[in-house]
Amino acid sequence: MPETRFRERKRLITDRDPASEPVTAHELETRIACRGKAASQVLDGMSRGLSTAETRNLDPLIVLEDLGLLQDSVATLIKGVCRLLVGYPRAVTFWESSGYTEAFLTAMESQGPTAR
Repeated sequence: MPETRFRERKRLITDRDPASEPVTAHELETRIACRGKAASQVLDGMSRGLSTAETRNLDPLIVLEDLGLLQDSVATLIKGVCRLLVGYPRAVTFWESSGYTEAFLTAMESQGPTAR
């Protein structure tokens, strides 16, 4: 199966470890500690990071630390992320190590355009 644009982004998101790979000159890394925080707090930090990256004309790299220890629902966070990214003008890369992002992207990939 040819690698689709979505599949390519998924590979970039899940295979990359910002701790071992330096951020490139065209990215702005924003680290957000999720441990014990509500989704709204994480989204506020993400929104600030996206705004700063856009102002500096850089692609944002959002690193979610301890996502598995989020005080709130990960589904609530994902819905908020989707709202934040609608119309965002740059490519956004997410990285986290809990496996939630991989599970979400896999679920999105398996959904066909007519699936509900």
